[in-house]
Amino acid sequence: MNYTNHLTKLATVAISCIVISPVLLAKNNDVDISGYVMIDHNQFDDTFLENDDDPDKTGIRRARLSFKTNIDENWKTKLQLGFADDSAEIKDAYLRYKGRQWADLTIGQQKEPFGLEKLTSSRNNMMMERSITSEALAPGRSIGANLSGDLSSITWQLGYFQPDETQSSSAVTGRLTWVPWQQNNNLVHLGFAFSERDLNGSEYRINEPLEVNFSDSLIEGTKLFAEDVSLKGVEFLWQQHGFTTTAEWQENKVTDINSEQYQYQGGYLQLSYQFSGENREYKKGEIDDIITPGWEITDRYSQFDLLEENNKVQTYTVGVNYTVNKNLKFMANYVKTKQVDNDSTINGITENGDAVLLRAQYTF
Repeated sequence: MNYTNHLTKLATVAISCIVISPVLLAKNNDVDISGYVMIDHNQFDDTFLENDDDPDKTGIRRARLSFKTNIDENWKTKLQLGFADDSAEIKDAYLRYKGRQWADLTIGQQKEPFGLEKLTSSRNNMMMERSITSEALAPGRSIGANLSGDLSSITWQLGYFQPDETQSSSAVTGRLTWVPWQQNNNLVHLGFAFSERDLNGSEYRINEPLEVNFSDSLIEGTKLFAEDVSLKGVEFLWQQHGFTTTAEWQENKVTDINSEQYQYQGGYLQLSYQFSGENREYKKGEIDDIITPGWEITDRYSQFDLLEENNKVQTYTVGVNYTVNKNLKFMANYVKTKQVDNDSTINGITENGDAVLLRAQYTF
């Protein structure tokens, strides 16, 4: 690998974003232009690799550019582009109608309403990577229509989506959250979500890395041709005076075209403390920005079970974050993993791994 050229590309993208962002904002009064760039360095042992590869990698984890426009007082749009690995893709592309008090209607490509961690923007997450369970089970972005509303301490969302581009699959996904206690930004949040997915024989497989992005995908389930998937999840959030606790449990049941069933389940418990004593912002059932700059320490335990494959994965992560201001943030994580494969053909293999992750994040 030519590291000089690779680092030059990283520096060019980062500097371009820093230089062009104020110019764009100044020239587009009717369009809200924003974005962020994450530059990561991952160092890990051979446990995270399938082949003889480089366990020391640096690259652009994410780069996003978003355009938001208010057409009038009732209609607004969002377009978000993602850049990685010398390619670009559309992340969000939707039209939202807010002309009714009881609900907003969002049409287009958007996040399906499932999972507190998955719905939280990656730039606001406490850890550099989302938990194994959130990445493996929680649906991401799909094309569809979604109704959302809030009433006092309750929020709700219900949508119909097309999970892939084959136009043969469909999903109904919904989420309900409740805040039983709140004083200013100190609160307790409870949530439940579901997704009933008709995949109509589409290929389905669990295939995820061990919470280390630049490593190989080692959590591998059976390759299925799935008829339907039933997915459920529960979530908890408590934050008070800088302390934040989040936890989720998700499980799904996959039925293949031969009527055989496969089950996957997992969850995480995550803790953090901001030395400023302030909490993250909380809006309509989702975690938002950090309010004040400063140091934050984090801790997470996560587990994921592939029940039919008799495979279990556990990870333990500790981290430290430093927010300089609303634009600049640095993160460091240490990840320890344990993977137990009790498949009879392998006679029970337990593998342990260690990784160190570093990130510089610029937001404009």
